[in-house]
Amino acid sequence: MSQITIIGLGLIGTSIGLGLKALGRGYTLVGHDKNRKAMDQALKRGAVDRTHWNLIAACEQADMIIVAIPLNEIPATFKAIQQDLKTGCLIMDTAPLKRPALQAASDHLPTTVHFIGTNPILPRGDRMQTEDASAELFQGRLWALCPSEEADSDAVQVVTSMVQALGAQPYFLSPEEHDGLAAAAESLPTLLAGALMHAVSEHPSWREIRKMAGNQFERVTALPSFEAEALADMVFDNRDNVGLWLQEMIIELERWSRALQEEDASTLVKWFQEAQEKRNAWLTLLETGDWENALKRDQIEYAGFFSRMFGAGAFSRKRDKLWKD
Repeated sequence: MSQITIIGLGLIGTSIGLGLKALGRGYTLVGHDKNRKAMDQALKRGAVDRTHWNLIAACEQADMIIVAIPLNEIPATFKAIQQDLKTGCLIMDTAPLKRPALQAASDHLPTTVHFIGTNPILPRGDRMQTEDASAELFQGRLWALCPSEEADSDAVQVVTSMVQALGAQPYFLSPEEHDGLAAAAESLPTLLAGALMHAVSEHPSWREIRKMAGNQFERVTALPSFEAEALADMVFDNRDNVGLWLQEMIIELERWSRALQEEDASTLVKWFQEAQEKRNAWLTLLETGDWENALKRDQIEYAGFFSRMFGAGAFSRKRDKLWKD
């Protein structure tokens, strides 16, 4: 019987455990978390078969390790377990940035194991708590898979099969591509929300502004419910890409500023209409998950990253025992 260890029993880790248990394939699921309450809750809900307070004990017999912890905790975790991993062990993470996770794997994991960087994309995940974990959390969602060029093709296939088994759609791209897109989709909004809140709250009139601040201000300044260090890491660890997008944002704000100065109301109407239409179209795609047809409609040529990297024959190779039908 294969052992899968889940490090980090928050929303994502617990949901993965529940999803794997629902498959009924006989894996032994072992959980570890720094928070004893999180381990107790995951065990009580049946997301894991047993827990280990000791990280090494949780990992030393694992055939696969799923790391679902904040990005800034990954290097120390890899360093702690590096000498106690089974040969051939497959390790995957779920962090929001992939280049730092890949670097941590390169720095600390032995060459006798396999690492695949992943990121389950949950549009409303920052509003959910561990209590919202479920086996259906990933149903119909995109799950970014970002193997390095040196990644073992069979290891990639194992992770691909797991993601599909949990109901998600694999989304292949390189770690560099992932972090470039994440800069616009995650890091930049985080920076803008923090900057707006900081700027307005530091202004002398904040004592009066806060009386007027309602739903719109609350929505725009909403930050993910992470510790400040994790929020800073999301921006700082992707600073090259964030810097480029920040410059794009500055240019865009200058355009809007000129429209105001020139009293060009018609241009503002046009831009707001375009923004509303594109946002509504995006929200529809979030609900339907019909990304493939959307790409076809937009006439975007997509060259499969997996095929370019590993060749068409990779899918025909034997599957790892973990996911053998």
